[in-house]
Amino acid sequence: MNRKGKAKGKEKKKKASMVKKPPWLELPEGIWANILHRLGAVDILETAQKVCTTWRRICKEPSMWRVINIGDTWEPSDMPYDLEKMCIHAVDRSQGQVVDINLDYFANDDLILRIAKRSGKLKRLSIACCYGMVCDGLAKAVKKLPLLEELSLTHTDITTEGIEALGRSCPRLKLFEMNECYTGHYLDLNDDSDEDDNSDKDDDPDEGDIRNNMALAIAKNLPALHHLQLIGNWMTTEGLEAILDGCPNLVSLDLRRCLKVSFNEVLSSRISQQIKDVKYPHDSLAGCKFSFESPGNAVDEYNMSSDDNMYDDYYFGF
Repeated sequence: MNRKGKAKGKEKKKKASMVKKPPWLELPEGIWANILHRLGAVDILETAQKVCTTWRRICKEPSMWRVINIGDTWEPSDMPYDLEKMCIHAVDRSQGQVVDINLDYFANDDLILRIAKRSGKLKRLSIACCYGMVCDGLAKAVKKLPLLEELSLTHTDITTEGIEALGRSCPRLKLFEMNECYTGHYLDLNDDSDEDDNSDKDDDPDEGDIRNNMALAIAKNLPALHHLQLIGNWMTTEGLEAILDGCPNLVSLDLRRCLKVSFNEVLSSRISQQIKDVKYPHDSLAGCKFSFESPGNAVDEYNMSSDDNMYDDYYFGF
């Protein structure tokens, strides 16, 4: 290389060294981590980590994945990503440090089991809009989550065996939410009476036993609960009384849309004395993230049907 070529090379290097980095790149990584923590998992994986090497390095830190929030910003018909693969990748990045996971619309039994095997420190699990996709696997998964303190299920199945497993395997559980549309699993389609009609037929032991199965399972297996939310549950007064007997530590109880419970003066007085924060069947649902007003509202709002295969078009074949 001649002298002119060498001179030009040195000049280019000199100019490059004189170029100032953008001020935002000079921020400490701790501040960037704090900022990036506010993004959801999809935004981190698809956008943030691709901005620069600093951000990518931060986004790979296990501490960035102590909270994993996937699906809550997307409606089913708008999801352009394979959220299940994203979730697995996020859990793997946490290296067992994840303590809080929120999954809307796409969870299934296999995924929940896989998460449980790799997330022994998990304290909070929230699953929504996964009817027909999550059920039996949940009972197996909670056996691997001894530190679980909060379980929230909205429009998502759990069996009585699942609640029994919670009681045996999750001694720290303090919050349980089991919310569904008022149709319930035990709706008598031949019943033309008003939805909140508490006639004598509600006391039929055969029908009552079925409708109270979940409430009785909660009362028997989850005595340490402090917070219980049962929006849209089909239990009768018998089920509620069992919960009051079996869960003496309740601080809050949400009974909105529990329209088969009949309140009398004695029961109302007991509830007000025993529990600090109570929401009654006809209290407003304003502020709820999902619709519970009626089957039609919940289905139409999210373009879903009551079919167990309602999510096939959204989550397969990416």
